[in-house]
Amino acid sequence: MDKRAILNRSTQEKLSEPLPLKDNIILKLLDELALKGHTRLLEIGHLAAERLPYKLQNTENTVYFGAYGATTAATSIFTNHRTDRRRQLNEPAAEKLNFQDAFFDGCFMVDQIYFWSDPLPYFAEIYRVLKPGGKMNLAFVEKSAGSHLPWTQSDFSFYKIDEVTSFLRKSGFVNIITNEITATVTDHHGRQTSRPYIVISGQKLNS
Repeated sequence: MDKRAILNRSTQEKLSEPLPLKDNIILKLLDELALKGHTRLLEIGHLAAERLPYKLQNTENTVYFGAYGATTAATSIFTNHRTDRRRQLNEPAAEKLNFQDAFFDGCFMVDQIYFWSDPLPYFAEIYRVLKPGGKMNLAFVEKSAGSHLPWTQSDFSFYKIDEVTSFLRKSGFVNIITNEITATVTDHHGRQTSRPYIVISGQKLNS
Protein backbone atom coordinates (compact mmCIF):
# COMPACT_ATOMS: atom_id res chain seq x y z
CA MET A 1 0.00 0.00 0.00
CA ASP A 2 1.26 3.56 -0.57
CA LYS A 3 2.49 5.72 2.29
CA ARG A 4 -0.77 7.64 2.54
CA ALA A 5 -2.54 4.38 3.32
CA ILE A 6 -0.58 4.20 6.58
CA LEU A 7 -2.34 6.58 8.98
CA ASN A 8 -0.55 8.66 11.56
CA ARG A 9 -1.43 7.86 15.15
CA SER A 10 -3.75 10.82 15.80
CA THR A 11 -5.83 10.23 12.66
CA GLN A 12 -5.94 6.49 13.36
CA GLU A 13 -7.40 7.13 16.81
CA LYS A 14 -10.05 9.50 15.45
CA LEU A 15 -11.25 7.07 12.77
CA SER A 16 -11.15 3.89 14.87
CA GLU A 17 -12.97 4.88 18.07
CA PRO A 18 -15.86 2.53 18.91
CA LEU A 19 -19.23 3.97 17.90
CA PRO A 20 -22.69 3.22 19.33
CA LEU A 21 -23.99 0.08 17.67
CA LYS A 22 -27.29 1.66 16.58
CA ASP A 23 -25.41 4.41 14.72
CA ASN A 24 -22.49 2.41 13.43
CA ILE A 25 -21.94 2.82 9.73
CA ILE A 26 -20.06 -0.47 9.69
CA LEU A 27 -23.19 -2.32 10.75
CA LYS A 28 -25.09 -0.70 7.90
CA LEU A 29 -22.54 -1.99 5.42
CA LEU A 30 -22.69 -5.48 6.90
CA ASP A 31 -26.47 -5.45 6.63
CA GLU A 32 -26.15 -4.72 2.92
CA LEU A 33 -23.72 -7.61 2.46
CA ALA A 34 -26.45 -10.03 3.62
CA LEU A 35 -23.90 -12.51 4.92
CA LYS A 36 -24.73 -16.16 5.29
CA GLY A 37 -22.91 -18.84 7.24
CA HIS A 38 -19.51 -20.27 6.30
CA THR A 39 -18.20 -17.10 4.69
CA ARG A 40 -14.92 -15.19 4.55
CA LEU A 41 -15.24 -11.46 5.21
CA LEU A 42 -12.60 -8.82 4.43
CA GLU A 43 -12.40 -5.33 5.90
CA ILE A 44 -10.13 -2.70 4.36
CA GLY A 45 -9.17 0.05 6.80
CA HIS A 46 -9.54 0.55 10.56
CA LEU A 47 -10.41 -2.80 12.06
CA ALA A 48 -13.90 -3.39 13.43
CA ALA A 49 -13.26 -6.79 14.97
CA GLU A 50 -14.43 -5.75 18.43
CA ARG A 51 -17.91 -4.96 17.10
CA LEU A 52 -18.35 -7.87 14.71
CA PRO A 53 -19.38 -10.61 17.18
CA TYR A 54 -22.58 -8.65 17.91
CA LYS A 55 -23.42 -8.30 14.25
CA LEU A 56 -22.46 -11.85 13.27
CA GLN A 57 -24.16 -13.63 16.14
CA ASN A 58 -26.62 -15.23 13.73
CA THR A 59 -23.99 -15.97 11.09
CA GLU A 60 -22.15 -19.15 11.95
CA ASN A 61 -18.57 -19.95 10.94
CA THR A 62 -17.74 -16.55 9.48
CA VAL A 63 -14.00 -15.90 9.18
CA TYR A 64 -12.98 -12.24 9.42
CA PHE A 65 -9.81 -10.78 7.90
CA GLY A 66 -8.67 -7.17 8.18
CA ALA A 67 -6.24 -5.31 5.92
CA TYR A 68 -5.01 -2.09 7.55
CA GLY A 69 -2.39 0.23 6.14
CA ALA A 70 0.67 -1.82 5.26
CA THR A 71 -0.43 -4.83 7.30
CA THR A 72 -2.81 -7.63 6.44
CA ALA A 73 -4.14 -9.47 9.47
CA ALA A 74 -6.27 -12.55 9.90
CA THR A 75 -7.67 -11.00 13.04
CA SER A 76 -10.34 -13.29 14.39
CA ILE A 77 -12.51 -16.29 13.68
CA PHE A 78 -16.14 -16.40 14.79
CA THR A 79 -17.63 -19.85 15.36
CA ASN A 80 -20.88 -20.41 17.23
CA HIS A 81 -20.78 -16.90 18.75
CA ARG A 82 -17.28 -17.34 20.17
CA THR A 83 -14.28 -15.20 19.28
CA ASP A 84 -10.82 -16.59 18.67
CA ARG A 85 -8.28 -13.79 19.26
CA ARG A 86 -5.43 -15.43 17.31
CA ARG A 87 -3.76 -13.07 14.87
CA GLN A 88 -1.55 -13.63 11.84
CA LEU A 89 0.21 -10.70 10.17
CA ASN A 90 1.42 -10.46 6.59
CA GLU A 91 3.06 -7.67 4.62
CA PRO A 92 1.44 -6.91 1.23
CA ALA A 93 3.55 -5.68 -1.67
CA ALA A 94 2.48 -2.28 -3.06
CA GLU A 95 -1.28 -2.43 -3.66
CA LYS A 96 -1.37 -6.23 -3.43
CA LEU A 97 -3.33 -8.24 -0.87
CA ASN A 98 -1.71 -11.45 0.29
CA PHE A 99 -4.68 -13.64 -0.52
CA GLN A 100 -5.37 -16.02 -3.34
CA ASP A 101 -7.85 -15.28 -6.11
CA ALA A 102 -11.56 -15.71 -5.31
CA PHE A 103 -10.92 -16.04 -1.56
CA PHE A 104 -13.59 -13.79 0.01
CA ASP A 105 -17.39 -13.76 -0.04
CA GLY A 106 -17.67 -10.08 0.90
CA CYS A 107 -15.64 -6.95 1.58
CA PHE A 108 -16.39 -3.61 3.25
CA MET A 109 -14.57 -0.42 4.16
CA VAL A 110 -15.33 2.95 5.74
CA ASP A 111 -13.33 6.15 5.09
CA GLN A 112 -10.29 4.29 3.74
CA ILE A 113 -10.53 5.75 0.24
CA TYR A 114 -9.26 9.17 1.44
CA PHE A 115 -5.78 7.68 1.84
CA TRP A 116 -5.53 6.42 -1.74
CA SER A 117 -4.17 8.84 -4.33
CA ASP A 118 -5.12 6.31 -7.03
CA PRO A 119 -7.95 3.99 -5.87
CA LEU A 120 -8.14 1.98 -9.11
CA PRO A 121 -5.41 -0.60 -8.36
CA TYR A 122 -6.85 -1.13 -4.87
CA PHE A 123 -10.34 -1.81 -6.20
CA ALA A 124 -8.89 -4.10 -8.85
CA GLU A 125 -7.12 -6.04 -6.14
CA ILE A 126 -10.30 -6.32 -4.06
CA TYR A 127 -12.09 -7.58 -7.15
CA ARG A 128 -9.41 -10.23 -7.61
CA VAL A 129 -9.75 -11.67 -4.09
CA LEU A 130 -13.57 -11.73 -4.14
CA LYS A 131 -15.36 -14.89 -5.20
CA PRO A 132 -17.61 -14.69 -8.27
CA GLY A 133 -20.82 -13.06 -7.07
CA GLY A 134 -19.01 -11.59 -4.07
CA LYS A 135 -19.99 -8.09 -2.98
CA MET A 136 -18.08 -5.04 -1.81
CA ASN A 137 -19.62 -2.19 0.16
CA LEU A 138 -17.85 1.07 0.89
CA ALA A 139 -18.84 4.23 2.71
CA PHE A 140 -17.20 7.62 2.36
CA VAL A 141 -17.81 11.34 2.60
CA GLU A 142 -18.19 12.89 -0.84
CA LYS A 143 -15.73 15.50 -2.07
CA SER A 144 -18.01 18.51 -1.66
CA ALA A 145 -18.45 17.78 2.06
CA GLY A 146 -15.10 16.24 2.92
CA SER A 147 -12.99 19.37 3.04
CA HIS A 148 -15.11 20.78 5.88
CA LEU A 149 -14.61 17.85 8.25
CA PRO A 150 -12.48 18.60 11.35
CA TRP A 151 -10.30 15.46 11.08
CA THR A 152 -9.19 15.90 7.48
CA GLN A 153 -5.53 16.28 6.54
CA SER A 154 -3.97 18.24 3.73
CA ASP A 155 -2.99 15.07 1.87
CA PHE A 156 -6.43 13.45 2.00
CA SER A 157 -8.01 12.63 -1.36
CA PHE A 158 -11.76 13.14 -1.55
CA TYR A 159 -13.72 11.87 -4.54
CA LYS A 160 -16.99 12.61 -6.29
CA ILE A 161 -19.61 9.87 -6.50
CA ASP A 162 -19.18 9.43 -10.25
CA GLU A 163 -15.42 9.09 -9.80
CA VAL A 164 -15.82 6.22 -7.34
CA THR A 165 -18.40 4.42 -9.46
CA SER A 166 -16.06 4.79 -12.42
CA PHE A 167 -13.23 3.18 -10.44
CA LEU A 168 -15.50 0.26 -9.61
CA ARG A 169 -16.62 -0.24 -13.21
CA LYS A 170 -13.06 -0.11 -14.50
CA SER A 171 -12.12 -2.73 -11.89
CA GLY A 172 -14.81 -5.06 -13.22
CA PHE A 173 -17.61 -4.56 -10.68
CA VAL A 174 -21.23 -4.74 -11.84
CA ASN A 175 -24.63 -4.10 -10.24
CA ILE A 176 -23.28 -0.86 -8.76
CA ILE A 177 -25.75 0.83 -6.42
CA THR A 178 -25.34 4.24 -4.77
CA ASN A 179 -27.19 5.53 -1.71
CA GLU A 180 -26.82 8.55 0.52
CA ILE A 181 -27.40 8.17 4.25
CA THR A 182 -26.88 10.24 7.37
CA ALA A 183 -24.92 8.54 10.13
CA THR A 184 -24.87 9.76 13.72
CA VAL A 185 -21.39 9.19 15.13
CA THR A 186 -19.40 10.09 18.23
CA ASP A 187 -16.34 12.22 17.48
CA HIS A 188 -13.03 12.07 19.35
CA HIS A 189 -14.34 14.71 21.83
CA GLY A 190 -17.33 12.53 22.73
CA ARG A 191 -19.85 14.74 20.91
CA GLN A 192 -22.70 13.32 18.83
CA THR A 193 -22.73 14.61 15.28
CA SER A 194 -24.56 13.81 12.05
CA ARG A 195 -22.46 13.14 9.00
CA PRO A 196 -23.61 12.55 5.40
CA TYR A 197 -22.18 9.38 3.90
CA ILE A 198 -22.26 7.91 0.43
CA VAL A 199 -22.66 4.12 0.39
CA ILE A 200 -21.72 2.34 -2.83
CA SER A 201 -21.96 -1.39 -3.44
CA GLY A 202 -20.62 -3.43 -6.32
CA GLN A 203 -20.57 -7.10 -7.19
CA LYS A 204 -18.06 -9.36 -8.90
CA LEU A 205 -19.34 -11.04 -12.02
CA ASN A 206 -20.46 -14.64 -11.67
CA SER A 207 -18.22 -16.82 -13.78
